[in-house]
Amino acid sequence: MDVTSVLKPFVEVSRALCDGVDAADVMNLITQRLTESLGLKGAVIKAYDKKRSRLELVASFGLSENFLFSKPREGSLCASVPRQGVQIEDLRRESNGTDFEALLLEGVRAAAVVPLEVEQQPIGMLALFAPEPRKFTREELQFAEALAGRGIVALAWERKLEEIIDRERRYLSSFQEITQAINSTLNINKVLELVVTKITQVMGVIGTTVRLLDPKSNTLYLAQAYGLSDRFLKKGPVDAAKSIAENMAGRIVVIEDVYTDPRIQYRAEVIEEGIRKILSIPLQVRGKVIGVLRILTGERPPFHDLEIQFAAAVAQQCAMAIENARMYQRVKYEYQQLLIDFGYEGSSR
Repeated sequence: MDVTSVLKPFVEVSRALCDGVDAADVMNLITQRLTESLGLKGAVIKAYDKKRSRLELVASFGLSENFLFSKPREGSLCASVPRQGVQIEDLRRESNGTDFEALLLEGVRAAAVVPLEVEQQPIGMLALFAPEPRKFTREELQFAEALAGRGIVALAWERKLEEIIDRERRYLSSFQEITQAINSTLNINKVLELVVTKITQVMGVIGTTVRLLDPKSNTLYLAQAYGLSDRFLKKGPVDAAKSIAENMAGRIVVIEDVYTDPRIQYRAEVIEEGIRKILSIPLQVRGKVIGVLRILTGERPPFHDLEIQFAAAVAQQCAMAIENARMYQRVKYEYQQLLIDFGYEGSSR
């Protein structure tokens, strides 16, 4: 391959990326330029869709819709991401491929498939189809992989950005729903039930609990929970001085490994429940800790800042809702006592 045939597609693709062209359009441009530069029948790029748990076609050039959208059978060239590059120099000499007949009808005589990686993780594949028997050189495959890699990185970042935006929308929607519930009712049980349910669902964790402090016994009694087994919830009294005690000083605590962290009170029960990480946030009112919000999850990446900020904001709303409900009950009780003291027995009508 000459320098011009290599550099020109890279320059064109780089310019498109710098101009903010949609990743799907960039990928289509890449398949077109690969087909033209390498003298191919066509090219295909597929990427793994986590939501659908399957490979999805993201770009193609030179191939018929009938071929592109036919359901790939197990063992076909484009059915999965290969661990390493695969090359077939002459399809007519091969007889063990499940889709070779379809490729021959498409006018394809040779093919090569290479995995596409982002951050050393295979997330897609590039397939090159030639109209005549041929062996792709190492330089050709490296050029094709490098050019397609520019597009797959752009696509991966675009999807990651979409995931972040979607997650932030879900967090905001859940926070608004919780805030609205707090503002519309003094029924603290309903509020806490909504809180533990929404947090568990929006963060995709095993479960969530709200425990309130009993100052007399210095224990944290269960006020509300979601997603956890009765066996785990009834494991025994939770001692505020033994179970992630830093919460009582008003500090947010992240337990990254329940197997080794000394701050776990019921380690065996926690492990048996499938819990591996815990985010524990104090519920504070005017600097006084009245309880804890705990988010329990299995194996996963570390809690990121957005999750911690969301949970901390919800915890603050919980604390305020609990205090408001307690104040209301206190005022109601004092008012009733005042009526009794003055001998008021209610209306006679």
